[in-house]
Amino acid sequence: MKKETGMTYPAARKELEMLVEELERPDADLGQISKKVKRALELVTFCREYLRKVRKDADTILDDFESA
Repeated sequence: MKKETGMTYPAARKELEMLVEELERPDADLGQISKKVKRALELVTFCREYLRKVRKDADTILDDFESA
């Protein structure tokens, strides 16, 4: 996955939600489905990586707090 410069978790989540809504429409443009699914997978990967980092940071803070 290419690195998203300036992408934030809220922006990625919002774009992902919009893509899902577009894909769920009965009149969805079939020619755009693969492009939208690919973008959705990029956004899901970005969000997962972001959440893993947040969890790791939180665990580190809690470990430091408990050992103090």
